[in-house]
Amino acid sequence: MRRILVLIVLVVIFVALLLTSRSVASWQHSIIAGDAGSLLYAASFDGGSSDGFNGDWSQYPGRLSAQIASGQMQISIGAESSGAYSVALPHFGDFDLRVEAQAIAGPIDNSYGVVFRLQNKDNTQVEDDNYYLFLISSDGYYEVSRAINGKQKELSTWIASNAVNQGLNAVNRLRVTAKGDQFRFYINDQAVTLCIPDDPNAQSTVNPVSGECMGGAMKDTLTDDSIPNGQIGVTAQSTDTGGAGVVAAFDNLLVYAPQAS
Repeated sequence: MRRILVLIVLVVIFVALLLTSRSVASWQHSIIAGDAGSLLYAASFDGGSSDGFNGDWSQYPGRLSAQIASGQMQISIGAESSGAYSVALPHFGDFDLRVEAQAIAGPIDNSYGVVFRLQNKDNTQVEDDNYYLFLISSDGYYEVSRAINGKQKELSTWIASNAVNQGLNAVNRLRVTAKGDQFRFYINDQAVTLCIPDDPNAQSTVNPVSGECMGGAMKDTLTDDSIPNGQIGVTAQSTDTGGAGVVAAFDNLLVYAPQAS
């Protein structure tokens, strides 16, 4: 039931975004790219919002907040069934994104991770955004979802995995590679597979006992051409079963140009 409720949470996850005052024009009109394996972008979140690339990140106070604190990007969720994110200004098409993530407060019935290829049409109305999400939970699950014009779809449902370091304050290294319409996902250097339905209109469903992907197949690559490029960021959310008080922290975010193979 909790995992179903997360879909509802995703509908409201992006209601808290406030952009920084820095001009975004130079980022929005170009896609950051480079030679295979080269470093395209880095954020250490040290020294506050005025230090280096930290000024590129959206920050805002409140019950749903995103703030750079203690050398990390910290996202706090002070309400049930809610979520928030922080995104950086640059736009990427192909990338190899890596970040250290951990939940540092609240229930382990939570979700946190990365948002990528986010397209915010007018920088103010988030209800119609396009984006992908790669999420994990502190009780040992992961999920991949997508929104088109604000309409949510679970591309691969919540799957239990020993790759997730469970519990509060456990650091998890998350990685997403994107090349065209091909995506791969990693947790703590371990590639994770996705439950992809045979029917693209069907719901991704995993047997909770056997772990079998029902009506589909477990695949190591997601193929989806819905969103060609966009911003990258980090996100956290709460459920109505776990309750409020979720705080997730992110550090050492790196974006590379993906390797040729």
